[in-house]
Amino acid sequence: MNTDKTYQMLVHKMHEVSAIPQQTMGPLTPLYRAVIPYAKEAPWRWFAVGSFGMGLILYVVFGALIVKLVSVLQHGF
Repeated sequence: MNTDKTYQMLVHKMHEVSAIPQQTMGPLTPLYRAVIPYAKEAPWRWFAVGSFGMGLILYVVFGALIVKLVSVLQHGF
């Protein structure tokens, strides 16, 4: 089986693919490596916290206007 040309080509490609270096994000790499395992485990938590935070920021910035905007959007859709 080691003499099969297709097999040799596949083995060569597998070694080529497995030699890819790790991705780096410059100075943010340690932060990325610390945060990503939690985001992969339960991404919905991040979405829930992020959407709550974004809603709170919008309410602080725009005040009652954001409530009116949401009401208009709800009636439109």
